[in-house]
Amino acid sequence: MKIERYTGRDTREAMALVRAGLGSDAYILANRRVNGQVELTAAVDLDEVIAANEPRRSAAVDVRRSVVAPSGGDMQLKELENELHRLRGILETELGDRSWRDVAGQPAAQSTARQRLLRLGLSRSLAGQLLERAPRDGSVEQLWRLALAGLGRRLKSMPPQDSPSAVTAIYGGTGVGKTSTIAKLAGRDLQRFGIDGVALITVDSYRIGAQEQLASFADALGLPLIPARDARELAGAIESLRGRRIYIDTAGMSQRDARLHGQWSLVRQACPEACHLLAIAASAQPAQSRSIAAAFGSRSLSGAIITKVDEAHSLGGVIDVLLGSGLAVHSVCDGQRVPDDLAPMDATALLAKAVALAGIGQSDHRRATMPGMARATA
Repeated sequence: MKIERYTGRDTREAMALVRAGLGSDAYILANRRVNGQVELTAAVDLDEVIAANEPRRSAAVDVRRSVVAPSGGDMQLKELENELHRLRGILETELGDRSWRDVAGQPAAQSTARQRLLRLGLSRSLAGQLLERAPRDGSVEQLWRLALAGLGRRLKSMPPQDSPSAVTAIYGGTGVGKTSTIAKLAGRDLQRFGIDGVALITVDSYRIGAQEQLASFADALGLPLIPARDARELAGAIESLRGRRIYIDTAGMSQRDARLHGQWSLVRQACPEACHLLAIAASAQPAQSRSIAAAFGSRSLSGAIITKVDEAHSLGGVIDVLLGSGLAVHSVCDGQRVPDDLAPMDATALLAKAVALAGIGQSDHRRATMPGMARATA
């Protein structure tokens, strides 16, 4: 067995270094931040170590899901044992009663196609669902195309809002880009309905910075902005702007903050016919996005907007969250420009972007057809 440490500025650089040093059969033993960089401990020929240290359950984390670059030095035996125990806990949570050997027992094409889906950033459960009914004797490329087609069918898009008098509220956690997304939506509708056809309302009384940001957008676009502190003021503001396309900015909060759903109740009380959209950042941790979607519940929301695609290293996580929550996608934000970097939901384009970010290309197909590549990332 060979164990090495690698340190990289980002995931992509570290991935390249690990692959160059140990090859695509390497496994991640540890992953941590060191002086602003990522340090990863990777190994090859890990099976014998797992068998010796974990006779009841064996598991290893694929190099394709993390990354890092050189630092040298061997791990102490105790440190290695601790890492193996930690890895077992992580994988038992994700795989339940399925062991690593169960996964390794799949046909080579099935295993490789599954690893591609995991590399996209999808959860193990969703990857398994997509391949559940796939032919066991299919080729890697056939299974891959079937899986992507299944993802495309599951992704739902919202029908366009053509009414000029629609009221739309945007919700989301802290830092997901709600305010800039509202500016993009308002800027787009400004081109369609004119300066007298769009208006902004903020019910975010918690963050002065957010109010100032939205006010600067409103000034730049020449649009009215009305603050509202409660349902009565909000209802009055909506009535005074009746006939315009109105966008309501809410306060960004933690998914654990009880006031988060209270924002929805406030808008619902003031305007029962409002459209409720959840902003989900593609760059956020899937667990956080999943929690905030669950805090609202799919019945409370009309759909979602994917934000910060330009900052994401992977899109599989946000796709997984959307499918798990059952939310249709209103639009996608892929950049900072207002209103240019906003587009309607296009499942084909989104999946193409996800595949590109994962770095899955023709070299993967060639590698997948080589003997002994069942566990290599495609």
